[in-house]
Amino acid sequence: MREELWNWKYQKLGEKVVENLKRKKHDAFLVEKREDVVPLLKEIMKENSLVAVGGSLTLSECGVLDFLRNENFNFLDRYNAKSKEELEKIQYEMFKADYFLCSANAITEDGKIVQLDGNGSRVAPMIFGPKNVIIVAGMNKVVPDLESANKRIEYISPMNSKRLNFDTPCTYTGKCDDCMSPQRICVHRVIVETGVRHPGRFKIILVKEDLGL
Repeated sequence: MREELWNWKYQKLGEKVVENLKRKKHDAFLVEKREDVVPLLKEIMKENSLVAVGGSLTLSECGVLDFLRNENFNFLDRYNAKSKEELEKIQYEMFKADYFLCSANAITEDGKIVQLDGNGSRVAPMIFGPKNVIIVAGMNKVVPDLESANKRIEYISPMNSKRLNFDTPCTYTGKCDDCMSPQRICVHRVIVETGVRHPGRFKIILVKEDLGL
C-alpha cells in the first residue's frame, strides 16, 4: 500500500512538473523506473555523437555510464581520466559535445532547475556549449520552490563533499558551515529559469523513484 501511494504521489507531481517544464520550452519526460532511462536515451540520442557527462550518482544508478561506454558514442569519459591534466582536457572538450548529461540538485514544481557546483565543470557546459543537455533526476529532487531548493542543497551538500573525499568542515559536522575551505564544493549556484532562448535544448527525464542524493 505504501509503495502504491508513493507511486501515485510521484505520478501526479511528475505530471505537473513535466507540464511546467514543457511550458518553459524544455523537452520533458516522466518514466516509471530507472530501467526506463536508457531505452529513452536510445530514442533521443544519435549514434556517433560526441557525449560528455557531469559528476552524478544518478547517471550511474540508471546505467547511463555503462550505456555510453558500450554503445556507439564518442564518450568523453571523465571517470577514466588518468591525470588532472587529462581531466581538464576532457572538461574543456565538453563544450563541443552534442549531448551533455547530468542530474540536478533540485527542480522546482514550476519548472526551474537549480544546480550548485564547485569548480563549474558541470554548470558551465549546462549553460553554454553543448547542443543538447539531458538531465536525469529522481522525484526526490523535486521541491515546491526556490527556497526549498536552497534548503535541499544545503542539506545534501555535506554528503556530496564526503562522497568526493574532500576535507571540508561539513564532512566532520554533517551540516553546511558556509566555510572558506579551498575544497569547498558550494561555489557556483545556477538557476535555469526557462528554455525560451533555445527551445528543446534541455531534455529533462524525471524518474518516479528516489535517485542520487
